[in-house]
Amino acid sequence: MTANPDPDLVAPAALDTAIGKGWLLEVRRYTLWLLALALIHTIASNASRSYCPGGVTGAGEYIDANQEITEQVPNCLALTLQPGAFVYLALAIGFVSSLTALARRGTVLVDARRQFNKSILLFAAVVVVWTAASIYSMLAFPIDLYDGSLVRPDGFIFGNVDVEISPMNVQAPSPS
Repeated sequence: MTANPDPDLVAPAALDTAIGKGWLLEVRRYTLWLLALALIHTIASNASRSYCPGGVTGAGEYIDANQEITEQVPNCLALTLQPGAFVYLALAIGFVSSLTALARRGTVLVDARRQFNKSILLFAAVVVVWTAASIYSMLAFPIDLYDGSLVRPDGFIFGNVDVEISPMNVQAPSPS
């Protein structure tokens, strides 16, 4: 049984070279590598940290960040790192510009493969550096300096950091 029994529907063998089957395979490989890099960045640049200054005394009174008794429940800070758009934008722009440059130059397949490999290495370096910088900026942030106020701390330049400030979720023991 043949896939296309109608000879009018079968593409001629010369069409493989006419549409550049090798080019299509290289572009597919290049696209899959860039998608893999985007997936790696998405998975690797997720992190979270939290900090609750203060607490509860044995008598059931709340303590603030300065270790003073207070009537208010102390606030907690939760930071959640998510991937920023920079890496995705860089991958998309790089993908389009690489293909555009190769199409304009009329590059042969061997040179295109070399250019794609260099481009993949460059993008891999960008993803690794940006992901590492995102995680480092998250871990290096002085979260323990948070004083329990309702002011959002700033200082993140890599990745998207969601800052959530909420009251401490501790039930004070009932005094007996």
